[in-house]
Amino acid sequence: MRLGELWVASGLLASAQVESALALQARWRCRLGEAAVRMGLLGPEQLLVSLSRQLQVPFVRREAMEKVPTGMVRCVPERVLERLRVCPLRVEWRDEVRGTVFVATSEPGNLNVLDDMAFATGCAVRPVLALAEDIEHLLRRHGILKTRARSIELDPEDANVRLRISRDYFAL
Repeated sequence: MRLGELWVASGLLASAQVESALALQARWRCRLGEAAVRMGLLGPEQLLVSLSRQLQVPFVRREAMEKVPTGMVRCVPERVLERLRVCPLRVEWRDEVRGTVFVATSEPGNLNVLDDMAFATGCAVRPVLALAEDIEHLLRRHGILKTRARSIELDPEDANVRLRISRDYFAL
């Protein structure tokens, strides 16, 4: 079931609200969930729960991620966690040869990230859906991320504005 259909079927949104989010998605060229959150139709956690249901992947809240021990986070090289923007949550050992690491990620369908994590850990990887800001918060708390990247939000009416960048100043 597509995400918009899931929202309507579960009673989270009306069909007209999904249509509005689809129009905004096309205009801003973003993901549907991002459009719905930006419009205030859904909260970030509501989006996370619905994505979890759609993708059939478990999700984790920030409160649960706060309980991840430093030793678990530190078992993966910092540069890998910083580059992939994921966080190991726990490891299960089914046999002595290879374990399974459960990894918080905001992109559980990104096979490149999952493969890189499997290579870095030597374990099979099971994705667990988490908000990107929750993962970054945890990585900062453990000293993995030193700086906080900030995004610039543009108003939809400014979509056609061009910036001219020169050596001395920024101008519209």
